[in-house]
Amino acid sequence: MKAFIAENVRGIYAFDENGSVIAHRPFERVGSLDSLLVGEVTEEMLNLMEELKDKGYDEMVFEHPELSRKANELGFNADFEFPNLAGGILREKPEEFLGKNWFGEYFRAGVELTRTRIQEQSGARDKMVVQAIEALDDIDKVTNLMVSRLREWYSLHFPEIDEILPKHQQYVVFVKEVGLRENITKEKLEKLGLSEGKIEKILVAKDRSMGAVMGRKDIEIIQRLAAEIDDLYKLREKIEDYLEEAMDDVAPNLKALVGAKLAARLISLAGGLRELAMMPSSTIQVLGAEKALFRHLRSGAKPPKHGVIYQYPAINRSPWWQRGKIARALAGKLAIAARVDYFSGEYIAEELKQEVEARIKEIKEKYPNPPKRKAEKPKKKSKGKKFKKGKFKGKKEKGKGKGKKKEKKRR
Repeated sequence: MKAFIAENVRGIYAFDENGSVIAHRPFERVGSLDSLLVGEVTEEMLNLMEELKDKGYDEMVFEHPELSRKANELGFNADFEFPNLAGGILREKPEEFLGKNWFGEYFRAGVELTRTRIQEQSGARDKMVVQAIEALDDIDKVTNLMVSRLREWYSLHFPEIDEILPKHQQYVVFVKEVGLRENITKEKLEKLGLSEGKIEKILVAKDRSMGAVMGRKDIEIIQRLAAEIDDLYKLREKIEDYLEEAMDDVAPNLKALVGAKLAARLISLAGGLRELAMMPSSTIQVLGAEKALFRHLRSGAKPPKHGVIYQYPAINRSPWWQRGKIARALAGKLAIAARVDYFSGEYIAEELKQEVEARIKEIKEKYPNPPKRKAEKPKKKSKGKKFKKGKFKGKKEKGKGKGKKKEKKRR
């Protein structure tokens, strides 16, 4: 005997071949309906199928192909048909199963399903990774701007230190811990972890400085600014540690292939791991080089050979004529890694790394020298007549003279 199975917003219904209800299971939560819509066998569906089997129904017909496939895997004899008898009855007679306010029931369920889907998308780990990598970019912009201001401000008091400490983080910590140049001692500088050479230069510059004298209130506000910048640097380190851990869960193959930061940046540029997994390798190759790509499409300029994957050491350390080939090989493996991370989660990064390294070695052996430049074709000379100004005038003048002579003869 056949049983036709379908669902509405309240539960799952089974009908016999005559259109009579033979089994029903109400939903305990809205998430059950959402699971059925994407083809997952819920607890309510499993209980319903077991009840039908006990009643002697040896064939079950679903409206969702994925549900029928999974039912077959569980040992039931299932088939797929859309629309089937059960679905047709539920849609044609909503008042019979949901009451007069059936439209309100569907509306509430639709709103609840939408809210659930949005929560799932917002809470997805790959979206967290996107926000983390963008936060790193924002911190870099802010710190660079604030360090420039700090250097200009503190240079009014101790300008010589600007060249001695070119690294921003060292400079920030120095201002935060030392303050007035009168406070500089060898012991303080050693605590900051500076090298002997830099310590000597700072001690010499302290006595010969041409900077202005600052009061206690002036230096306190500068040190407060330095402390805030230093906190941002520490926050940046914490976000980097978070990215390392999060990428192990989100995309372990991508992380193992190109590192946590570059993998996270690729996910960010694509808009999510799912979007990256759906992209062809040619698109992944130029992610981050959209301006150059559009310029190529618009004006016919040379197309970009790589985008953000230029940060991969094997690309940026290779000669220019090998970079495009290496980028193409890497993008192909990145596409595979993203799909495996999104769809299966299997760890295959070691195999992909070996294949990439073998391909890079092959490229370097096959193309050791730059390609020969193509000779430019000589420009064709225009075949139009060229008139020199003087000659043209001369001809006109001669013509005029002859005309006058003829007139005289006639007279």
